[in-house]
Amino acid sequence: MNELNIPFISALRTEWTLDDVDAQMDQLPTQSLDHLLWSNDGYEPQVYFSIAYSQKAIFLKFTVLENHVQMVYNNINDPVYKDTCVEFFISISNDINYYNLEFNGKGTCSIGYGSNKFDRKDLPADIIASIGTQSKLWSMNGDFAYCWDLTLVIPVNIFIHHKDLNLAGLTCRLNFYKCGDELPQPHFIAWNKVESEQPNFHLPDFFGKALFLPGVG
Repeated sequence: MNELNIPFISALRTEWTLDDVDAQMDQLPTQSLDHLLWSNDGYEPQVYFSIAYSQKAIFLKFTVLENHVQMVYNNINDPVYKDTCVEFFISISNDINYYNLEFNGKGTCSIGYGSNKFDRKDLPADIIASIGTQSKLWSMNGDFAYCWDLTLVIPVNIFIHHKDLNLAGLTCRLNFYKCGDELPQPHFIAWNKVESEQPNFHLPDFFGKALFLPGVG
């Protein structure tokens, strides 16, 4: 099982811009998504992420290299998993329920909360709209046709079922994913391996572990 220590960044605790966050995340160690699931055609996009937090937000940056980019969904809680998509699932303090945060490549977001794939309730659109997003896309002439980044600032008040949440010292279970159900080459990639006969990211038993390292600020 993968384990992750999430650093506290005091420099981002008050005023910041998305450019500031983007630059700060580039200074942090990256993690890779290494588990290609439910696929046998050999196509595997490369996916990396870095993560940190402050008193008020989680900072998350994905970098993806792949051959197909689709970003057709524009509205909050649209089915962005059908697009070029990255996902962050988190169970706070090992709660039986978890939040699934899903983003297409331009930052359109869908968030649900519940205990499994079929027991989900969408978060309100006005809450989701408070997430800061910045995306960048480049064409490439190498093994992959495109590279894109998505930088996210996720306020702790997103976690509406955990009031007055203090992340410092908190343990949680989580996983990170990449998918694209309606791309020319559908794929499913995970940070912590998921064991299931059918495609299903909503299996908390296969989440990894994380600790929000205490910080001063």
